[in-house]
Amino acid sequence: MTLHRKLTGFASLLVSFGLSSTSIMAADKVIIISPHKKSIQNEYLPAFKSWYKTKFKTDVEVDWLDQGGSNDDVKFIMSKFKSNPNTSGIDIFWGGGSTTHTEITNAKLADKLNLSAETKKNIPADVGGYTLGNKEGTYIAQALSSFGIFFNKILLKIEKLPEPATWEDLGNVKFKDKIILTDSRKSGTASVSNHIIIESLGWEKGTELLFRLAGNAKQFATTSSDPIKAIVAGDIAATLAIDFYALAKIGDIGADKLGFSLPEGKTVIEGDPVTILKGAPNRQTADRFVEYILSTEGQTILMLPKGAAGGPKSETLGRLAVNSEAYKITEGKRTNQLNPFTAKGFLKYDADKAAKVRKVFDDLLGASMIDTHKELREAWTRVIAKGATPADVAAFSKLPVNHSDLQKLSLKWDDSTFRNEQINSWVKFSKEKFASVAK
Repeated sequence: MTLHRKLTGFASLLVSFGLSSTSIMAADKVIIISPHKKSIQNEYLPAFKSWYKTKFKTDVEVDWLDQGGSNDDVKFIMSKFKSNPNTSGIDIFWGGGSTTHTEITNAKLADKLNLSAETKKNIPADVGGYTLGNKEGTYIAQALSSFGIFFNKILLKIEKLPEPATWEDLGNVKFKDKIILTDSRKSGTASVSNHIIIESLGWEKGTELLFRLAGNAKQFATTSSDPIKAIVAGDIAATLAIDFYALAKIGDIGADKLGFSLPEGKTVIEGDPVTILKGAPNRQTADRFVEYILSTEGQTILMLPKGAAGGPKSETLGRLAVNSEAYKITEGKRTNQLNPFTAKGFLKYDADKAAKVRKVFDDLLGASMIDTHKELREAWTRVIAKGATPADVAAFSKLPVNHSDLQKLSLKWDDSTFRNEQINSWVKFSKEKFASVAK
């Protein structure tokens, strides 16, 4: 048997097991885990492979993993490191927000980045009150995001509802059954959105608004993309959203049909970082991938409309870059004309602070609003029927713990027995509360 026939037979065997023969035979390889939507994968991987072949004169294969969302991706790599403390067998964690990457760093599962002088020259230290990298040097934002409200203009007109401009607008009783939300235990975007509302309004007013939103919500989705699809389809009027999900759809479908608003002075610029994981098995290729996605060439893909020279081929991504040079060469051509390096009025988002209580806060909201959503909606209907008085709304929005308790609870949250006991007590508290409200 010739060598060629042996290799061909081996490749066929690999395919039969669901493996890529290309990844085995390529000279270089990188393994990425990411909650990014499919369009990011579809646009970046072919562009990276082409860039790599030109620059290094060899092929590169990319293995892409995703467990369904940033929180589940973190759990996955944690389980991998638990099996082998030296490596997860994965090179890069890409996307999912700063809180996610802070959590990875705090768990000592990230290695320091090796950024070239050219890359550093075009990426400033901070923008809009947000620091692009962390002090440990283990992650850096590859894109910027803003958080706001995505809505279907046509459906709003049919329902005779105003276009929402503030977080509070969606809490108005007029929006009952007209919004959809996402489970923050599954979605990093939803988790950050909830933290922004708390940061902008304070604990008491912020949690009250989150309860109002939950009362108005027809359902809680498990991924951040599901509400976007519902808005585009006209099944629901509005949702909380990250800018690039919304702007990409607006760019493709039209600003006459869809809209996106940033609550003035009550939202943030937040980074979507990239981290090289501890013990990356393909460290050199991982370094090169990070350099590419931070380069001017890699950054223009984020901002230009599909089909534009230097932009995405199939789908507009509608994101904000971190490379200042990329803004100069895309001026007047971008899908989003916002330049975060010159814009003002954003809140400062403390990713370290949010990361410390994220799991507890997400579980608290899960037990108090999502796992008990049926009871919550029934109570909210009664509250509205009685005129939504301040006293009834306050009783409806009561939580079993306060803000200062979150930090204390977070110290024990890795104890599954303790965590489950707390969650069960919160569910019990919530059901009893909802049963008695506005009776």
